[in-house]
Amino acid sequence: MASFSVTAAATAGFGVIARKPLAVIGWGLALVVALALPALLCVAAMGPDFMLMFQAAAQTGDDAEYLNRLMRMQSGMMALNMLYWLWSSFVSAVLCAAVFRAVLSPEQSAWAYLRVGSREMWLTLLMLVEQVLAMIVVFVVVLLVAVLTAIAGFGGGENGVMAAIVTGTGGAIVAGAVLLWLALRLSLALPMTFVDNQFRLFESWSLTKGHALKLLGVALLIVLLVLLLEVVAGGIVVGLIVAFAGSLSGLQSAGGVDVLLSQAPMTLLRAIWPFLAALAVVMSVLGAVLQLLFYAPWAAAHRALTQQP
Repeated sequence: MASFSVTAAATAGFGVIARKPLAVIGWGLALVVALALPALLCVAAMGPDFMLMFQAAAQTGDDAEYLNRLMRMQSGMMALNMLYWLWSSFVSAVLCAAVFRAVLSPEQSAWAYLRVGSREMWLTLLMLVEQVLAMIVVFVVVLLVAVLTAIAGFGGGENGVMAAIVTGTGGAIVAGAVLLWLALRLSLALPMTFVDNQFRLFESWSLTKGHALKLLGVALLIVLLVLLLEVVAGGIVVGLIVAFAGSLSGLQSAGGVDVLLSQAPMTLLRAIWPFLAALAVVMSVLGAVLQLLFYAPWAAAHRALTQQP
């Protein structure tokens, strides 16, 4: 039976970085344009409303006016949130396909492995379906655990509190283990969809049969690598904040932050845009590395499990 190396699969992303570092930088720049730039434009468009809302709450203390502005902003953001969810899923699918090409077809390196075609569309559909199904399954499981906890609490008599705690804790552990097992069994749906150029989801179930423990090892190593990357990213962000604060002499005086926030919205935006731009570039490159470290292992595992003996 075909198998794969846990460490080789989990570290497949580092092989891509070593072979094609410029491609990874290109993915980061693509993320700046595709995700960070629209987000910054949204912030620029909605920023004045945010500032006016906070200033109104701070200066007048009018809770009714604050809530009124908040409700108007929430209703206006709902459509934007939906569009951004669809767009971000498409961007993630494009980058996911690029990572899969870098792992499975390294010779197709033109344009940093980035393409927009049928494979990307199928991956976008799969990601949307997986997100919706995950929300439904999590909601049902949480509801079931809550109901069982309530039944145990009310039916436990004098020991109802303890029964509820034990039931809730045990139910949460069992539910978490089941959800993790389901995720691992369906974890190769993305590379299967990419390779077959068709929608694949439950087909991953048969391919991952007998490999759940190894896939768990891959997932745990990915989590460790992601945590290390987040530590590095946190250090970089702190460095940017310190450098930005040092460049604004007003922030070093007492009440400097209040003075900065009391400025007109566009004046405030002009003051902080270099920091926002630098942060967007750094976080996008780190985000590209993060997605590479997440997607590459599953492509490597799929290749090992489907290669001819």
